[in-house]
Amino acid sequence: MHDETFGPICCIQRVSSDEEAIQLANETPYGLGGAVFGETEHAIRVARKLTPGMIGVNKACGGAQGTPWVGACQSGYGYHSGRDGNRQFTQVRMVSVPKKKIKPKY
Repeated sequence: MHDETFGPICCIQRVSSDEEAIQLANETPYGLGGAVFGETEHAIRVARKLTPGMIGVNKACGGAQGTPWVGACQSGYGYHSGRDGNRQFTQVRMVSVPKKKIKPKY
């Protein structure tokens, strides 16, 4: 449960509560992706307390088309793909030009 695995594989462990599941899931030094399955609203509440970069609710952790691929912890920081992911490869620049003084027309 503490190794970074790549599928198709799924680690399953019985827990006694949501809090225990969240604690165990967040104890790993990795954090590329995770998934929560169950009644949608409940699964969303649990997912919001998890720390991976990508979390699927009642589905795998891959996002919708155009969304970034996000890593966390030792699974990588930052993200790529999608508009937000590509921003990390850009350099923001600001250019300012003095405003022309306009003579008032009286």
